[in-house]
Amino acid sequence: MKKLIERINALAQEKPRLYEALAYLVFGVLTTLVNWLVYLILTTVLNLKGYPQGSGSYVLIANIANITAWILSVVFAYLTNRRYVFKSKAQKGQMLKEFWLFVSARALGYVLFDLLLFSLFLTFMADRPAKLIMNVLVVIFNYLASRFVIFSKKEKTGEEKT
Repeated sequence: MKKLIERINALAQEKPRLYEALAYLVFGVLTTLVNWLVYLILTTVLNLKGYPQGSGSYVLIANIANITAWILSVVFAYLTNRRYVFKSKAQKGQMLKEFWLFVSARALGYVLFDLLLFSLFLTFMADRPAKLIMNVLVVIFNYLASRFVIFSKKEKTGEEKT
């Protein structure tokens, strides 16, 4: 285990962009697992399969489960992305701004993909394939937002320092 940690630290030093991408992938998978686990538990508890696919109750239950899963996975993603992927050093006020940007970007992704497209896809396909397609689109969108907006490392040349 010690050698593995040493290799990971060496990779982070030698190839920081590769490390970042791999760490994002690992924590992205874990975030997706949190999202899916919460979603599956809630759709089971709320008996989603007891309603006809495409009905108002079906769409409502699927969306309630999806919203709850989203909230919990966003909190998990922020904490792991901040610490392990992008290694943010933001303090207090900057951290609140960073968190706000993170949640805002995730909310935009949620509205575009998880709410609008997910609800549209539910009218002609089952919930799980629709959710899988949305997860792929969301991961791409979230990485781009995190990498280039939220956790971007500005050059410290006298301009804005983060």
